[in-house]
Amino acid sequence: MSEPPLLDAMAVLLDGYFHEDFRAEHGGHEAAARAFVQEASAAEREAAKLALEAFLSWAAGVSRDVWQRALRRAGGSWRPRSLGPLREVFETLARDPDHS
Repeated sequence: MSEPPLLDAMAVLLDGYFHEDFRAEHGGHEAAARAFVQEASAAEREAAKLALEAFLSWAAGVSRDVWQRALRRAGGSWRPRSLGPLREVFETLARDPDHS
């Protein structure tokens, strides 16, 4: 089994927007991702997007338990049960922030 990609670039997103109170603060994962897109620098957005893209590609080839452990180690408190919500966050990050 391969090692997960380096997720340091997602730290600002995970720790700053997917903390233990993110649902109360943002309402859900898509709203938290939109807040990140609006508030983060272009470099932070691009780095998080690329890291999440690499993570999703890797996670598609491993079991849910394995990718969930890797995500937990990367930071934040969000524990999605499937890759679907992570793909939705990726789509939010991939949109032009001036047109979202």
